[in-house]
Amino acid sequence: MCRFDPGMEEFRRLLDCLGLSWQGYRRVRKGIKKRIRRHMQESGYATSEQYLVALEQDKELRTECERLMTVSISRFFRDRALWHALEKKILPDIIERNREKIRVWFAGCACGEEVFSFAILWDQLQGQFNTLPVLEALATDMNTVYLEKAKEGVFSRSSLKEVPDEVRAKYFLRQEGEERYRIMPLFRMGITWKLHNLLHDPPDESFDIIFLRNNLLTYYKPEISRPALQKIIACLMPGGYLVIGSHEKVPVNMENMLPFENFSYILQKKDRTQSSTI
Repeated sequence: MCRFDPGMEEFRRLLDCLGLSWQGYRRVRKGIKKRIRRHMQESGYATSEQYLVALEQDKELRTECERLMTVSISRFFRDRALWHALEKKILPDIIERNREKIRVWFAGCACGEEVFSFAILWDQLQGQFNTLPVLEALATDMNTVYLEKAKEGVFSRSSLKEVPDEVRAKYFLRQEGEERYRIMPLFRMGITWKLHNLLHDPPDESFDIIFLRNNLLTYYKPEISRPALQKIIACLMPGGYLVIGSHEKVPVNMENMLPFENFSYILQKKDRTQSSTI
C-alpha cells in the first residue's frame, strides 16, 4: 500500500524537490495529494521516500509528477476589470502602434478559457476599427490533458457564468442533451497550441501581450520563478504588456516593467519614450 503522510511534512518535501511554493499550494493541496498518491501507487512506490529518490533519478517520472502538480482553476472573462482594460485601452493602444500583426502568448493556458475569452473580445473589436491586424495567438501549457481539452473547446456552463446570454448564443454551440458548450469553430482558428514548461526557454518570438496568470508566480519558489520570468519578459516587445494574476506580484527589481494605470497585475515594458510611471 502507498503511504503518503496525510500531514504536511512529506508534502513539503515533495514541493521542495520540485521547487514549488508551499504558499501557492495551500488551498489546493488536498486534491493534489490524491493525484500524487495515485501516481506513487501506479508507479510501484510504497513510500514517499522511495518516490522522492526516484524523482531525482527518473526524468519521465518527474515530468509526469510535475504535470500532476499543475492546477487549472479558470472561467471565461475572469477578472472583468482586466477585460474592460484590454478592450478600452490596451488593445486600442497596440492596434494603433502595430497595424499589420499582433502576437499574444498565453503562457500556462490550462483548458483554454482565457485564450477563447481573448478570441471573443478580439472579434468584438471588429466594430470599433476599420481593419484589425492579423492576430497570432500562441497557447502553451505543460499539461497535455489540459491542452487536449483546450483544443476541443468544450466547456461546462459554470465556466461560462460570466458570459452574457447573447454572447454565449453567438460564440458557442450547446451540446445536445448536455449543459456543455462548444466554442464555434471560427474562433478556434489562428491559435497555435504547444506543450511547454514555463521553466524552460520561452518561444523564440516577440509578443505584444503575454498572459502569465496564476501559474509561475503562484506555484513556484521565487528563486525558481525569477529567472524564468526574466526570460519571459525578454520576449515582450518594447511597450508590450505582461498580465499576471490579480493577487500575484513580480519581483521588485523588474525595473523595465511599469504598472499600467491602477492595475497592479498589468505591467508594460518600458520603451525609450516612457518615464517611470504610466
